[in-house]
Amino acid sequence: MVHLLGDVQGCLQPLERLLAEIGFSPSRDRIVVLGDLVNRGPESLATLRRLMGLGDAAQCLLGNHDLHLLAVAQGVRPPQRGDT
Repeated sequence: MVHLLGDVQGCLQPLERLLAEIGFSPSRDRIVVLGDLVNRGPESLATLRRLMGLGDAAQCLLGNHDLHLLAVAQGVRPPQRGDT
């Protein structure tokens, strides 16, 4: 089954609860994250690592928060006060 999910926002614990609630299995299911994987929640890096750990079972589209992270990492934009 394919599951669509938007605005994870670096909130790992709610993501984990959701995956458990739907009985997500990487060998059987796919998840498509529709942008904004990072930035508002406290665990952006751990959230990215968790999704990357799903391998081919996860596909992620970039949202504005994700693009901001890349721009900061490349020195194109300065970090913002609320960045996590």
